[in-house]
Amino acid sequence: MILQKNDGKFLVDLEKTKAYYQNHSLCDCQACRNFYQQASAAFPKLKDFLADFGVDLERPDEIAWGDLSPEGEIDYLFVAYTVRGKSLRQDFYETDLQDSLFLSIVIDKGYVPNEQEGEDYFVISVYNIVLPWVLEEPFGDTIKPSFFQRLKKRFGKD
Repeated sequence: MILQKNDGKFLVDLEKTKAYYQNHSLCDCQACRNFYQQASAAFPKLKDFLADFGVDLERPDEIAWGDLSPEGEIDYLFVAYTVRGKSLRQDFYETDLQDSLFLSIVIDKGYVPNEQEGEDYFVISVYNIVLPWVLEEPFGDTIKPSFFQRLKKRFGKD
């Protein structure tokens, strides 16, 4: 299906995208569970935006976050989703979305969250997400290494 988003135009395979997410396992770390628990209620416009691409807001490929703020909030540095298909106009597309927060959305093929090989795909990355800590467990008890820490380790920069 052809999907038009402002000046962006995308060929999206909804069936392959939905199948990808049915087989995709979720991270079980604290920061991710905190995101899953409240993302849909916090960002209804983002949920609709992603649904147009066949993506479930609560099933991201990758989440990177910072520390818990003194106000009890987590700054999610980015949240990334894979879509089967391709961009028809440009390799890089950026737009903003006013939801409960002002969100920046970048669509490109430069980031590969789960080693997508041999398939047409692009990645939707969402920036500027900040959510309160709502889990009934202390932040940091069983937290996985951040995305950037895992990248450093992967490339021997640890």
